[in-house]
Amino acid sequence: MLSITSRKPPFNVQNPYREVRPTTSKIIFLSFEGSVTEEEYFEIVSKIFDKIKTKIQFISVAEDAVNTNYKFRTPEQKLLLSKSRPKQLLERIEQFKAEKEEIYQFSKYPEDEFWIVTDVDNNTSSIWINEWNDTIKKCDEKRYGYAISNPFFEIWLLLHHLEATEEDKSFAVTDNQPYKPTSHFRNRLRRDAKAPMKKDKHISSKHYNELKIRQAIERARTLHINCNDKWPKYFATTVYILLEKIIDMIPE
Repeated sequence: MLSITSRKPPFNVQNPYREVRPTTSKIIFLSFEGSVTEEEYFEIVSKIFDKIKTKIQFISVAEDAVNTNYKFRTPEQKLLLSKSRPKQLLERIEQFKAEKEEIYQFSKYPEDEFWIVTDVDNNTSSIWINEWNDTIKKCDEKRYGYAISNPFFEIWLLLHHLEATEEDKSFAVTDNQPYKPTSHFRNRLRRDAKAPMKKDKHISSKHYNELKIRQAIERARTLHINCNDKWPKYFATTVYILLEKIIDMIPE
């Protein structure tokens, strides 16, 4: 099982990495809703696609907390990392870019991509819907990507192993069905996929490989029936679009 430690920047001011990257200068920066499952998953992805692992970077405005192994994080660090509403993910990107311009020189590399990775959860409830729509609108204006799972990121994990069932789809957040917490997808991963999640949402690298990632992409593409929607208002996940972007960076 991978420990949850964020990769350090691939270069610094004294030793800029971009100068020795002739094939492509693009880096994909990710801002996660979850500070455990999603981060561990993309660490696994970066190891599977080893040739481009330095081109997948995690965004945090709390580097000390992120770079501390999960079990050693203080309550204050955990609280800081729990601030993960979509609006806050966008704010993390803006703060990160402002603080790291000297190192990453974003203004010189417009090909860099910035993504938020989030779930629908209760973000479309009457309490949060205006903030949700405003965040999506701002992402579009700034040309940031957003990988959204309805209802949870766990469905993306499940698609590595199994096709979605009608029962799975019944948990989607829709206009007629509000968000409701459920252990259904964790149970499916444990019981049916034989890829259980560990305590505190940890996952194991042994359950994921390139073939399974490509299977998940195909299954997710099939579920994404209305690509004109800003985000799936039914059971689906657009994480596959982000994975396609990552795979496209692999040199031939």
